[in-house]
Amino acid sequence: MNTIKSYKWTIASAMVVLLLLLMPFRIFQQTPQSLNDFDKFIHAILFGAMTAVFCAEHRALKKINPKFLLSLVIISAFAFLTEIGQLLTITRHFDLKDFGADAIGIAAALLVMRIATMLS
Repeated sequence: MNTIKSYKWTIASAMVVLLLLLMPFRIFQQTPQSLNDFDKFIHAILFGAMTAVFCAEHRALKKINPKFLLSLVIISAFAFLTEIGQLLTITRHFDLKDFGADAIGIAAALLVMRIATMLS
């Protein structure tokens, strides 16, 4: 139970990401094609921010950076499941490009947080 409490902000940010990605937004149905790349940027930012929160909480708890590859795989699995979850909605859809953007955001955050701890 203490471990769950130690990662409370990671869990909260994961729930926010899940909520945002599964909410039925009618505005996205009317989005011009030219703004579709902006959607990928949003995916990268959402998962990057969630990953940064995880890295900060992990570092505070264990005093070391999380393992890069393991973290990338586990958080990417969550990202993939959010894409699968979108299949269950009416207004959202599964998109491998979105998953790619998620993975880029995750990897970037893992790298940035690692570099930040080396500089401090």
